[in-house]
Amino acid sequence: MEVRSLFPAHMKKTKIVATIGPSSDSPKMIEKLIESGVDVFRFNTKHGDVDWHRVRIKLVKKISAKLRQPVAILLDLQGPEIRIGKFPEAEIKLECGETIVFSQEQSSEKTIIFPNKKVLQSLKKDQIVLIDDGFFKFQVLENQGKKVLVKVLCAGILGSRKGVNLPGADLDLPSIIQADLEKLDMAVKEPVDFVALSFTRSREDIQLLKKEMLKRGVRAKIIAKIENKKSIDNFSQILDEADGIMVARGDLGVEIDLYQIPYWQKKIINQCRELGKPVITATQMLQSMVNCPKPTRAEVSDVANAVYDYTDAVMLSGETANGNYPLEAVQIMNQIVCYTEDKRGSSDIQAKTDTSLKAIVKGAFNLYKGMTAVNDNVKAFVVLSQTGTTAKMLSRYRPEKPIIAVTESIETRNQLLLTYGVYADFLHFPRGNIHSLRMIFQDLVKKQLLAKGDLVVVIKGKQWKLPDGMSTVSLETIVF
Repeated sequence: MEVRSLFPAHMKKTKIVATIGPSSDSPKMIEKLIESGVDVFRFNTKHGDVDWHRVRIKLVKKISAKLRQPVAILLDLQGPEIRIGKFPEAEIKLECGETIVFSQEQSSEKTIIFPNKKVLQSLKKDQIVLIDDGFFKFQVLENQGKKVLVKVLCAGILGSRKGVNLPGADLDLPSIIQADLEKLDMAVKEPVDFVALSFTRSREDIQLLKKEMLKRGVRAKIIAKIENKKSIDNFSQILDEADGIMVARGDLGVEIDLYQIPYWQKKIINQCRELGKPVITATQMLQSMVNCPKPTRAEVSDVANAVYDYTDAVMLSGETANGNYPLEAVQIMNQIVCYTEDKRGSSDIQAKTDTSLKAIVKGAFNLYKGMTAVNDNVKAFVVLSQTGTTAKMLSRYRPEKPIIAVTESIETRNQLLLTYGVYADFLHFPRGNIHSLRMIFQDLVKKQLLAKGDLVVVIKGKQWKLPDGMSTVSLETIVF
């Protein structure tokens, strides 16, 4: 009986990133999340110590190997984030209009601890301070040096260790803190595929991270998180320096007006796509599922909208890290992605062809479009790649058919897990062997990625791993 391809119309091309945490760090849950569509696990180093992350990174890798389903690891560094300290009773009640204190130490007055002395001293009269993604708002009345008097503008129950935003403030904070360096040291012994830098402000922030990673021999790709006004202002230079982008809409929605977020989301996704750099749309996508088994209609529309934007990936944060329904959140996100991909129209982009590689890739995509126009059913693209660059350049066009990237590098395979529409297949060639399409096709058929009779567009160089680059585009039918 003929085995059919495992690339039916409902197989998703948009990747899913899930944050691992207390709700999702058991072996059984990790296995279920992978089986439900998670491509990348995010480790948020703002929470948990080095050992916590090391143990769970190893666990994810072990389960991935057991399932024979590759997943990538994204290590999300804390960066120059500002957080309040812990309350003696875990949380405090705030009344609108009351005056309280910001200080480095607890006092007899109602106090919110600010561990960072530099931040505390920088607060000026009438400055607005936002805490917990802007749900709590304060106005500075007087800075007395050791303590700052502020007026509460939003009432509620505030918990410990929440993030702080100072809209418009220009603080001279380091882009990488000591805790980040400790996590990078861990990544030497327990390699990761991506390192995300929080609150990226400029090209120089990424260059500093590259320097620290090079010093340690960490070979991961760098994802710059766009979550403040400076990152928006300097986006072009940040995109040029980084390997990928995360639209971190939580803090970004506090730093700039909320109504601007959809515009910047679409603009950033489009610019990333033009350069062939993966982009993750993140934060509060299914936020209500932290406590509820079903999302709101607005949240479903938010995920679908990112898919309509042709983002490379959508991300779950608290929904899978500490929510009550981590598995359901992944399953629903997967359903939204698959349904939306199947219903949207074709995508058009004016991608540059300023290199021979880009020109060859565009030729391959045009060949595919031409064959589709005459009703020849191309099943997939097959790309031979050591670095993944060719697959990323092809992904820019967001073809409706999958891109199978055949590589001899585990590192490349894992890093392509964040790129739209790409399935990366690891295949080891005998030493010195000229690559054989027959050998490649046999492997892909065995893995049920393709089947006998399938028509594919192939992009390859003359010989495996030689530095002549991609030079050949061909139509091939699997006939053996």
